[in-house]
Amino acid sequence: MHIVVCMKQVPRDNSVKINGDLSINAEGIEQIMNLFDEYAVEEALEWNEKLGGKVTILSLGPDAWKEQIRRALAMGATDSLLLSDPSFEKLDVLGAALVGAAAFKKLGDVDLVLAGRNSTDDESGAFGPALARALGWPQLTYVGKFLGINDGAKTITVERPLEEQIETVEAKLPAVATVVKDINEPRYPSLLRIKKVAKVEIPTWGAADLGVSADGTAASIATRVPPPPRAKGEMIEGADSGEKVRKLVEKLLEGQVI
Repeated sequence: MHIVVCMKQVPRDNSVKINGDLSINAEGIEQIMNLFDEYAVEEALEWNEKLGGKVTILSLGPDAWKEQIRRALAMGATDSLLLSDPSFEKLDVLGAALVGAAAFKKLGDVDLVLAGRNSTDDESGAFGPALARALGWPQLTYVGKFLGINDGAKTITVERPLEEQIETVEAKLPAVATVVKDINEPRYPSLLRIKKVAKVEIPTWGAADLGVSADGTAASIATRVPPPPRAKGEMIEGADSGEKVRKLVEKLLEGQVI
């Protein structure tokens, strides 16, 4: 069983600055593995321990992203691959999915692709479905539990927690699945493993290796502004708790909250 986890590196702090060209300036902010992708890595490792095979960490970005790829290797992943090329720098989600699909077709032996339900920087949640569409594979989104993976029959069964129900879905492999928070408890890599993978060479494929032309992007950002600051709270003053409650109720009625 070959499981590939699509991993993205993101800024730890959401309070980033916006450059004049509308790009995000995360200078000085620590880069970490996307939270939801960390759950995907753990899920891949757990199934690898049950079924055997290998777990490959795949990321699309600059060389700096190798740091978090090595963290995933320290967690227990067996293989890695970075897709990096100057023409990939301004890809939108669809463009990234098409490049990823080209990489999977070149790998050729992938049984299951896992990723987080979304990245914590752009929050689109569209990469997994776009990748599945580009590959022509079944997609299983918002997976909260993997009930079973049958390597022999090439099927996978999962639970999807929806707003008012839990949906059980079975699909044929290969497939693309995106996971939600708390599907598991990601392990901490040991210091020994961190040291072991510190100088591991990460294979890198560019546009020429994949046979793709990634110049340009299907979508462009028209504008990007930070959200307005949150309004400050108001302290209710009063001689005792009864007076404070009365004033609070009056405020709520005035604001038509109740």
